[in-house]
This record gives sequence, structure tokens and C-alpha cells, in this order.
Amino acid sequence: MRINTNLLAVNSQRNLGINQADQGSIMEKLSSGLRINRAGDDAAGLAISEKMRNQIKGLQQSSRNSEDGISLIQTAEGALGETHEMLKRMREMSIQAMNETYTSEDRKKLDIELQQLITEIDGVADKTQFNEQDLLLGDPTGKGLDKVASARVKLTSAQANYFNKMGEYQSALGVAYSIENATSVMQAKDLIIKLEQDIAALETKAAGKSDAASAQAILKSVTDKQVSLASAHAIIAREEAKGASVKASAEAIRLVAASIERTSVVPAAGEVQAAMNQEVGPNEFNFQVGANNGQNIQLNIKAMNAIALGLIATKIDTAESADLALSTIDAAVEIVSRQRAELGAVQNRLEHTVKNLDNTAENLQSAESQIRDADMAQEMVNLTRSNILAQASQSMLAQANQAPQQVLQLLG
Repeated sequence: MRINTNLLAVNSQRNLGINQADQGSIMEKLSSGLRINRAGDDAAGLAISEKMRNQIKGLQQSSRNSEDGISLIQTAEGALGETHEMLKRMREMSIQAMNETYTSEDRKKLDIELQQLITEIDGVADKTQFNEQDLLLGDPTGKGLDKVASARVKLTSAQANYFNKMGEYQSALGVAYSIENATSVMQAKDLIIKLEQDIAALETKAAGKSDAASAQAILKSVTDKQVSLASAHAIIAREEAKGASVKASAEAIRLVAASIERTSVVPAAGEVQAAMNQEVGPNEFNFQVGANNGQNIQLNIKAMNAIALGLIATKIDTAESADLALSTIDAAVEIVSRQRAELGAVQNRLEHTVKNLDNTAENLQSAESQIRDADMAQEMVNLTRSNILAQASQSMLAQANQAPQQVLQLLG
């Protein structure tokens, strides 16, 4: 029997300390609801769960991004719905003006309303915004411009007069411009043509003229060249047209070519410096719909104003112009319908994307919970066990401390 070192007390005290530490750890888990409160609890589990948490947050934000994208699309689609309604009314009035029971004065009155509707189509495009971003005006920043070229195009008064006599006519692009006199200058914003492929010829036709009387325009090398329109059947040369941008050379010209996306307006007479440095293309919106790079959906919204729809020179003040206006309006309706269809398709895609993102985030949260969250029932069992052991350790420590007193009985 030894009295200097009470090994029983030392052992009981050590076990008591262990049990009390276990109690503290278990109570921390129960109070936080987490199995892993620090890296020391489970280093690998902490690293995996943190990565999962990042993905979960990203998926949740992507779902909100998709909802915002749907809101943007609904804003644009609603505005185009109103544009559709105005085009329907314009078409109705065009058919009405084509009827020979109406006088010239009657048609002029009809044309007043049509011009107001054209102005309001511009107004809808100008005012339709989402988060202060224009939706229906296209993108004037020159995205996708492949090449920059320039040319000086010289139009004499006689040539300008020829274009002035061309009047209004229908184009495959549905875009036309007219001039008031030989020296008129366009006031609206210039637009740019983009040639997506090589073009053999661009045709400009006057209303009521036969093909034999049509003016021909072939685009070839205009880079840093002087180009004069020698006659009514002028030729503007350009080589390597693919990927380049070219401005139209008179307000009255309509360019008939499926590969041209935009037309431009320049002064009708005098020297014109055509600076090929801007393209009005579609507005591009990228919706981030995933938690990682490259997981996005792109939406293109083309310009939907009167110029883009080919309505800028539309009139119904004569039976002939009303006949032309009908086909122009039909072309505009097709453009708006196609854009609305694209908007609807992307909206449906985004709605499915939201459902998938929410489902993925939910499943990932479940997996992360298995790693990081505490099993409360199991921890209560552990706490009960730890409490019993701690109480037993305290009792054994008390008894161990009484053992040296037995030596006094031997000495007595």
C-alpha cells in the first residue's frame, strides 16, 4: 500500500476529464445541430461539405437568375404583343384603303392613323426596358462586326432625282427609305448593313417598274475607294463582301438580299462619307443558369422599332401604296411573330431549368446534411452515456481518495 502516489485517484481523475470533454463536445453538437463544428471533428467531411455548400448557394442563385430571365422575357413579349395588335390594325386599314370605294381624301385620313401607329411602334420599342436596359432597340455597340471598311460615294443631283422618283416599293427585307428632294439629309440614326455571305448582286426596284427598268447595285471593293454613280443603273463595286459592313448609298434604295440583316440611311445627294464602324445587331442576354462557368442560356432580341420592321416609309394614302403597305406589314408581322416565338421557347426552357435547379439543390442539400448535420437521437444517446460515465468517474475518484486513510488504521 502506497500513500505518495494514489494511482486509483489519478486514473479516476483522467477518466473523469475524458468524460467531461465528451460531454462538452456532445452538448456543442446538440446546441448547433451540426456534427462537424470545426475541422478537427472531421477534416475530410468538412472539406466535402463546404464544397457542396458552395454548389448549393450557386444553384439557388442560378434559380433566381432564371426567374429574373423569365421576367425579362415576359416584359419583352408583352410589349411585342402590343406591337402585334398595332400591326393588325395597320393591316386592316391597308385592306380598307385598297378598296376603290374610298376617295383620296379618305385614304389620307386613314394614313394619319397609320402614321400614328408607326410612331407608337417606335414608342413601344423605345420605352420597353428591364432594369434600365433597352430590350427592343437592338445592340448598337457593334458586336460581331468582322471587318471595317469605308468609301466615299458621290451622288449627283440627277442621280438623286432618279432615286427620288423611285418612290415606295417592297423588299424581301421589308426595309425602305424615301427622300423628299435631291439635297435632303436623313435625320434619324444611321444603321449598318452586315453581309453574312458573298453576294452576287443587290437589286433596287421602283414601284410599278419592270425588271428591265430596275436599278442594279453590285457591291465590290469599296475600301478607301472613290465610287460615283454614273447613271440610274449605277454599280457600286465591292469584293470580299463576306463578313464586311456596307452602307446603302441613297435613302430611297431597298436592298433585296436574304443575307443582309440591316440597311442604312445616308444623305440623298452630295458626297457621303460612309464610316463602316457600327452595326446594329440583336440584343444579347446571357442568363447564368448554373453554379459553374459556361452554364448559361443566351437570348437574342432583335430591334423591333419601325425601321427594323420596315415600316418607316409605309403609307396608305393611295391604293397603290396601300397594296405595298399590306405586304410590308405582313413581313413585319412575321418578324414580330418569329421573335415572340423565340422568346416563348426560351421562357419555357428557363421554366424547366428552374425546376431542375431547385431539384438538384434539394438533393445536394440532403447529401450535405448527411455529412455535416448531427443525428440528434444518436447524440442524446451519447450524452446519456457520457453523463453516466462522468458520474461514475466522480464516485470512483471520491472512493480512491479515501484509500490512503486506511493507512492510519495500520498505524493506530
